[in-house]
Amino acid sequence: MRRILAYSVRRLAAAVFTLLTLIAITFVIYWALPSTPATFVYPGAPHLTEYQIANANRLLGLDRPKIVQYGDYLEHLARMDLGRQWTDSQLVGNHLVQTPIGSYLFRAVGATLSIILGGAFFVLIFSVPLGAIAGSRVGTPTDRTISIITLVAVCTHPMVLGNVLNSAFGRFSLPWPPLGGYCPLIRGSADTCGGPVDWAGHLALPWFTFALLFLALYTRMIRISVADTLHEDFVRTARAKGASEARVLRVHVLPSATLRVLTMVGMEIGTAIGVCIYIEAVYGIGGLGRLAVSAMGGASSAIDLPLTLAVVSMITLVVVVGNLVVDVLYAILDPRAGRETSETQTRTLAGGVI
Repeated sequence: MRRILAYSVRRLAAAVFTLLTLIAITFVIYWALPSTPATFVYPGAPHLTEYQIANANRLLGLDRPKIVQYGDYLEHLARMDLGRQWTDSQLVGNHLVQTPIGSYLFRAVGATLSIILGGAFFVLIFSVPLGAIAGSRVGTPTDRTISIITLVAVCTHPMVLGNVLNSAFGRFSLPWPPLGGYCPLIRGSADTCGGPVDWAGHLALPWFTFALLFLALYTRMIRISVADTLHEDFVRTARAKGASEARVLRVHVLPSATLRVLTMVGMEIGTAIGVCIYIEAVYGIGGLGRLAVSAMGGASSAIDLPLTLAVVSMITLVVVVGNLVVDVLYAILDPRAGRETSETQTRTLAGGVI
């Protein structure tokens, strides 16, 4: 237990360092890019005067030294205050009325995590049996068929796959599943729908799209792991003791193959968020993807810095927490994990590797 706790503390320290670094990089990129934040304060103004630009910078806090802005943001972030968005700001007199970001950011995070977690569940449901079957029948027509099907799925762009599924279900005018939109798992007072049934119904097609996109990767990973493990000594011993092939596969081979899969899960969390951007666009789900597009200016030339920082911080938090959970699970399943030498630990922290 002490080993796992020490390992978790080291990984958490690396995660915090990564978060602070990415926030700093976001600030630097924002200052380097051409942007006109004054348009948030004076929307629709044909020509911005020097006074308007200076007044907008003062109201938005951009007239302070950059290091002060960075430190102030970290201070607010430590208090779980994500700031106020610049988009839809209203200038009343000489005061700026802004909307808190946290009020709708967490709803967007909930939508994106719903797609990822539900989709990951279906990835495992499909990939584990398909990978086990292919790995135990390497070179057979069954193995080749599974490889071709999964390869076609992974080579299809998320938007193409989503639009094909949308068109296929929409052509028959089926009452279920819904073809777009999102309903939260817990219905709020301002929501028109919600609850487990509406939530699962609106996410059925996004889950299926997500699962198909990652199916080939995990099926082939499990196939390779199963094929390698079948030649291990402990598998031969189990067979010699009279265990059936089904029991050998279920009890001895698959648990050993899960470690490789667990490693891939940690590596693919960031990729999964990127895939969700396309899935949210196809099915009209207001998740982190749509929020990121809005924060980066959308069709305008201005970038909403507080909203961009909030999205970057939240995506980073999801990735590092997901990696931390995977690392802890790996340390529990494999006692050798977490016993790095001091040189490896120093390299890891210095490089910000998580």
